[in-house]
Amino acid sequence: METRASYLLIGVATLAVIVSIFMFVLWTLKGELDQQYAYYDIVFEDAVAGLNTAGDVLFQGINVGQVTDIRVDHEDPSRVRVTVRIQVRGDFVIRETSEATLQMQGITGVAFVQIVGGGADGAPLPIVNNPAGTRPTIPSRRSYIQELFESAPQVVEEAVATLRSIQELLSEENRASITGILNDAQTVTSTIASRQEEIDQSIEALSAFAGSLGQTSETLVSVSESIDQLLDDDVRRAIASVTEAADSYTILAQDADRFLRRNEDAVEAFTSQGLAQMGYMVVEARQLISTLDRVAQRFESDPSGFLFGGGQTTAEVDVPE
Repeated sequence: METRASYLLIGVATLAVIVSIFMFVLWTLKGELDQQYAYYDIVFEDAVAGLNTAGDVLFQGINVGQVTDIRVDHEDPSRVRVTVRIQVRGDFVIRETSEATLQMQGITGVAFVQIVGGGADGAPLPIVNNPAGTRPTIPSRRSYIQELFESAPQVVEEAVATLRSIQELLSEENRASITGILNDAQTVTSTIASRQEEIDQSIEALSAFAGSLGQTSETLVSVSESIDQLLDDDVRRAIASVTEAADSYTILAQDADRFLRRNEDAVEAFTSQGLAQMGYMVVEARQLISTLDRVAQRFESDPSGFLFGGGQTTAEVDVPE
């Protein structure tokens, strides 16, 4: 009896576990069925190496879906068409200005699709729930991964060419030259080491010369500043003197102008009558000087006769009236 009761308890427990698992699966499937997905196509112009089906799709770094299909575009075999399934959520919208790129996750080499949101002015892309329907296309742009894969062959070729150049450089023909260069370098190094004291003295002398040159430069600068200041002072004084002279000349001209204006009648009378009278006076002065000259000559020739009446008398002198 106790054995049958134990079997019954085990059976009930097993049935309860099976029912719980079944209910959990139904709940999970119900959650999956309640979620709404949108399907989009992304056309990549270059290779999508590293991207696989069920790969992650990120929107601004947030996982929002996965890759469902990867195939060559039948319209242009040089392009790859990738179909992605993105969960429809209220916190983001795929817009016409959104762009998709292919990026690498860490150092694992697994690629994923990264979608950049784009501007808020872009119109939202339509939501297509049927994967077999006409899906909207998200524009793509080149990523650093695609550029890396594209430039990889060229990098390899350049690396191979570099290795070949190194091998040619280290060939038997060049080893002797390289050995000679290394020996010469070692000799130069040894010579420098043996003359280290002289080199130190030369460096000290150069330092002292540089210091003296700096002091000389400072002295020259001071002298130049003094000369500039002296020239500036002389130029200022000369300008001040010229200005004072110009001012004096201006004042003199103004005084002369005022004098002429005040004595305009007298000046006019002098110019009209006084100048003629001065001409007559000059003529008479010349005659007087001539007479005085003759008197002086007589006095020199016969002073006693001139003074005491001897010889020709004074009345004989032709004195003009």
